[in-house]
Amino acid sequence: MKAHRLLTSSVFRLTLVSTLIFGAIAAGVVALLYRSSTEAVSRQIDATIEAEIAGLAEQYAQLGTTGLVNVIKRRASLAGRTGGIYLLASADRRPIAGNLNRWPDAEPDENGWIRFSIRETTDARTQLHHARGRVFRLRNGLWLLVGHDTGEQTRIAELVENRLLWAGVIAVGLAVAFGALLSWLILRRIDAITATSREIMAGDLSRRIPAARGGDEFDRLAQSLNAMLDQNERLFRGLQEVAQNIAHDLRSPLGRLRARLERLLADSLTDAQKGSLTEEAIAEADRLLRTFAAILSIAQAESGAPKRGFEPVDLTVLVEDLSELYGPLAEDAGMTLGVETDGRPLVVSGDRDLLFQVCVNLVDNALKYAREGKRIDIRLRRDEGKAAVEIRDHGPGIPAEALGKAKDRFFRVETSRTTEGSGLGLSLADAVARLHDGELELGDNGPGLVAILRLPLDTSGANSDKQGPGENRTGGDA
Repeated sequence: MKAHRLLTSSVFRLTLVSTLIFGAIAAGVVALLYRSSTEAVSRQIDATIEAEIAGLAEQYAQLGTTGLVNVIKRRASLAGRTGGIYLLASADRRPIAGNLNRWPDAEPDENGWIRFSIRETTDARTQLHHARGRVFRLRNGLWLLVGHDTGEQTRIAELVENRLLWAGVIAVGLAVAFGALLSWLILRRIDAITATSREIMAGDLSRRIPAARGGDEFDRLAQSLNAMLDQNERLFRGLQEVAQNIAHDLRSPLGRLRARLERLLADSLTDAQKGSLTEEAIAEADRLLRTFAAILSIAQAESGAPKRGFEPVDLTVLVEDLSELYGPLAEDAGMTLGVETDGRPLVVSGDRDLLFQVCVNLVDNALKYAREGKRIDIRLRRDEGKAAVEIRDHGPGIPAEALGKAKDRFFRVETSRTTEGSGLGLSLADAVARLHDGELELGDNGPGLVAILRLPLDTSGANSDKQGPGENRTGGDA
């Protein structure tokens, strides 16, 4: 089974295809080099024969036929070392002088070149030699053949062919072995990813893909997948926590709502009592609806869907509207609401309703937990290329060890959960801030809580440096 997977793997097939392609290219190059080398040897042999012919022609011109016969005999005696072939024959091609015992049967071409074979018998063994030469007809009717033994060239060619064949076989074998090794290494890494994925699908969310320290493509893939798995585990754990918190936080109000509705069925209640119970049931239902609305708003913000409706929002106008809305409420609660802006437009790109809802949630928290007679400050300013909405109160604040969890859904500092609220206000504010590529920062106001909503400024030119009529507006009593 493993061998079958190895042979059918993409890497193995690609390796074989690459081997065939490069093998064909290499074979073509080798064939070209082989042909060039053999042609070079042939030209060298032809040049040697031409030189021999030129020397014999000079001797024939000076010494005549007798001198030519003597020269051929002398050179034929040295032919064993030089590989030269000489034959002077009569008009009917009977040998006169030379190292051939008969005239070759092959016919020369139009230039007089001829290829022929020579049989040599030594020690009861016959050898066949190949040769190449040139034929001339002399003035007195004699025939002259000057050639050279090409047996060495043939042996070299056969040797080269044999070695090239073995080299090709070895190269193909090594390529197949390399492809199998490469496929095995890659399949091992892929099998590790597959095994980890199956364990995760089986329910073990803590499993991670093993990654080496080499930093190759598989390591980078493993790191990316592990980062995704970390995020998925956090989201899953968060979903579990949200489900548990929803079950915990909604059980009590649903129970109260059911109890009031049961009491409404009693015949002994007066109209006034029924009216009071109805109002309490409606208020309880409204709290449940607000909780579900907050959960839905957080889900929408985290999905990024509201970004399609983003438009320029002037935070200066938004903060002024917030002041007009909460100024009387703060006064009724015996508190002071202070608002500080520089009066200039401070424009961001976003969803005005969501941003206003975030600011309302933050101010609501401040009013809920701030002490009577204390001051709540809202400040709008530019902060390193961003707009910052800062809300400070003087209530009990959030302990330092709980600040990191304050933006989690349904988190409540008050574990008894007797104070009205769902624990979703800061979660929604954080989700909206991230939707707008901003951040929500929580800190200690000593005492109290400071919440800073930082948002990137709109770069479309909507922000102006001109001072408005409300320049350096600071709120005392709102």
